[in-house]
Amino acid sequence: MKIKKSLLHQTFAKLSQIKVLVIGDLILDEYLIGSVERISPEAPVPVVWVRNEKQTLGGSGNVVQNLSSLGVHGIVYGRIGNDKAGESLERILLSNSVAKEDLVLLKSKTLPTILKTRIIASHQQVCRVDREEIVPLTEAEEATILETLKQKIKESSAVILSDYDKGYLTRSLIQSVISLCNAEEKIVTVDPQVSHFFLYQNIHIMTPNHHEAGKALGKKLASDSEIESACREISERITPDAMMITRGEKGMSIYERKTNTFYHIPTVAKEVFDVTGAGDTVITTYTAFVASGMSIKEAALVSNVSAGIVVGKLGAATVTQPEIEDALRTLGYLDEEV
Repeated sequence: MKIKKSLLHQTFAKLSQIKVLVIGDLILDEYLIGSVERISPEAPVPVVWVRNEKQTLGGSGNVVQNLSSLGVHGIVYGRIGNDKAGESLERILLSNSVAKEDLVLLKSKTLPTILKTRIIASHQQVCRVDREEIVPLTEAEEATILETLKQKIKESSAVILSDYDKGYLTRSLIQSVISLCNAEEKIVTVDPQVSHFFLYQNIHIMTPNHHEAGKALGKKLASDSEIESACREISERITPDAMMITRGEKGMSIYERKTNTFYHIPTVAKEVFDVTGAGDTVITTYTAFVASGMSIKEAALVSNVSAGIVVGKLGAATVTQPEIEDALRTLGYLDEEV
């Protein structure tokens, strides 16, 4: 399969004209980067001499970051705490192509902003420190969110549910969002959690990895035939337009339910440096390109190539339009003919 260069450029042009609504669990990722030159005299652990620090968006925030990198404007719904981490997260979101009126944050007075601190030495993660309290939204909080959500869905070209099972996407909110999207004929794409796996009824596509899909079905998924059987079984239960299962070094498999068609796309990653956030890149790129006019198969190919780019970078990385075009050309997936 190849993608025509003219179609790719037409799609690139449309990316800046659409808005994608991201609903899910916001996380602030913090990196302390340094080197190890000695072992602590207090305990048998390395002493990391921190030389650099950075904060970036994690969780559903990384989906927003990926949208911005592609030139797509995001609308964001999520929860933060009334703390410094929350202030940092809000500031970074606003710097990622999110207008202030499109940043709808529930600020909790009792829960902290979810903060994951990674300590990195010589390009290796020494440890990770998590600060979080997982508490579901209350009925009153859900009602407040739904008051403005209907209008924001109308303004969107597509909706992404980025579920990290941190309490924002409750059973009832998931069902309400999908119902509103279907009423407005907006596509819904889902990066799922196993605990909610079969709640995502009547969506456009779900993008679990093979471990998540296997766990949800209670079986191991390795071969193409096992993946195909799983796609059909899941699709019978949630009736999506399509199913995508990402398979690590085996690439990804896509099932179009209405035509009963499968596509197995091999991995294109030359070197896997860090898989952090690869799933976010897959669903973001797929959603943006489908919303901009590409077919399911074409958008899946672009998302697979995009994942191959980001796993070669450190941390929750993103991909740009020029990187996508260069990768498609290098891999022989770009039809240069006019």
